[in-house]
Amino acid sequence: MVALTSYSEDGTPRSTSTISLQVVHTELFEPHKPYEYCTPISRNIFRGDDDDMMPFIPYADDPTFDHVDHTLCYGSFAWQDGDYDPDLEVISLEAAYRLRTVHSLLYQDTDSTGVLPFKLFSTPGKPGLFTLSRRRDLLKWNGTTIPCSYSFPSSSPSHGILQHRLELTHALFCPNLNCIEPLCPVHVETNPVSPPRKQTIRLSELLKRVEHPCDAGCFLQSRTVEVVPRWSEDDIDSFKSILDIEPDMIPCDHAELCFKPCHEILYYRRLLYPDFDELQTECPNGERKGKSRSLEFQVSNAVLDTFHRNEPCHHSGPCDVLSDCLCFKNKAHCQRNCRCPGKCARRWKGCRCAKARDGMSCVKVKQCSCLKARRECDPELCVKCGFEDPGTSTCGNSQIQQGHFKKLEVKESRWGAGVFLLELAKQGELIVEYVGELIYEMTFDSRGEVAEHLGRSYVFGLNNALSLDSSRAGNMSRFINHSGASDVSSETQCNCRAFARLVNGEHRIGIFAITNIDAGTEILIDYGPVFFPDQKKNAEAS
Repeated sequence: MVALTSYSEDGTPRSTSTISLQVVHTELFEPHKPYEYCTPISRNIFRGDDDDMMPFIPYADDPTFDHVDHTLCYGSFAWQDGDYDPDLEVISLEAAYRLRTVHSLLYQDTDSTGVLPFKLFSTPGKPGLFTLSRRRDLLKWNGTTIPCSYSFPSSSPSHGILQHRLELTHALFCPNLNCIEPLCPVHVETNPVSPPRKQTIRLSELLKRVEHPCDAGCFLQSRTVEVVPRWSEDDIDSFKSILDIEPDMIPCDHAELCFKPCHEILYYRRLLYPDFDELQTECPNGERKGKSRSLEFQVSNAVLDTFHRNEPCHHSGPCDVLSDCLCFKNKAHCQRNCRCPGKCARRWKGCRCAKARDGMSCVKVKQCSCLKARRECDPELCVKCGFEDPGTSTCGNSQIQQGHFKKLEVKESRWGAGVFLLELAKQGELIVEYVGELIYEMTFDSRGEVAEHLGRSYVFGLNNALSLDSSRAGNMSRFINHSGASDVSSETQCNCRAFARLVNGEHRIGIFAITNIDAGTEILIDYGPVFFPDQKKNAEAS
């Protein structure tokens, strides 16, 4: 029985009633087994480093975990960060508005002085105050003079400059030419605009190509400039940007792009680049005469044993020490994404394996140059191995990029959760790709303290700069269990192996079968001695 009392507005009891409830007696429920959350993903996500602000202290109530020492991995606590103050944002907006309307001070000038506690305009990776103001409702207070209909300028201070607009548009596209995913979470490196092209045709030769006047104001009709044209700084900067992209263009075509008379285009071209007429280029785009040292580029076995990761090079001329080429410095091949000349001698040439009539091609390391270099075949370079048609491909070295994964399920194993095969897998076939977050060394160390406390680690060393961690985001491959070389039972021997492959300029990890595996068999790999440091120390001591 439950008594229910109702009260009047002044708080005095008004009436009391009883309600009978049915009581159900059940057995005690068993608590659910402890588990860890993991965001499901199908591709790697670039994380880099975790935030320097610690969001919470893990296992603070666990006496076996030194949470005080773990906090030293971070610079501050998120709940103690006093940078965000909504009142201060509104006051800063009001101050910027009054400086602009009352004192005629440009927003760009106010931002450059740093007098306000917030940046008005956005910077790469950090939104400005103008952008933040559009994401929230502004507080209503007596001190404001900003009209409700007023709109602050764009978050970009130089939106009117062509070069800046080109850079913003260029940044929307993924720098990896093989990726068509919008807002790509993997290839987060900057996508630089191509360097300015050098003129290969003298201006006098370009002018000879114009036979008929383009329109009113063509330089053919106005041989002499009677009135000096007055262009704004934005007009001049836009013209410079267009010349950097295409210098070998007649003034008539430049006039169409700049919305200016042709004779004014020619006037400013001679004014800005007076030496263009005298320019004599021996090789286009800065390519130097003579044999480049990179023509003798070869990959040694020592280089193959270490993955060298660098951003795609972007420069004019051959890839050598004079061009400050990143590929040259790292002794790496130039990739498809590199901006160097197409005939660069350092570019990877692909394999020349013949298309297999029976079975798969590109399966033997001694025969396939791509396999020897630990990289998957490129569909644009490896044109003879049968990779050109994904539906009928006979190339055995393209399984990761084609997504030839086996059907798997996660269920109870003798070591907890495990991964089991639902279909037959032959030796050399790809089982699954190991995916997770791409992290740097500092984040690997900080996360490693928690992983060591839990006794579970999901990190694979990817290359000399990045590790792959699937503790927070991953797929079913994170549940693959370990089986060492000492296991003699056929049921506990490792039947797969993890291989790192360079796939279209990106390092990825695939789990491959090292023997024929029947359906229903658990997938097992050897984690290696690095994963068990205590066992390695005991072995060395004995």
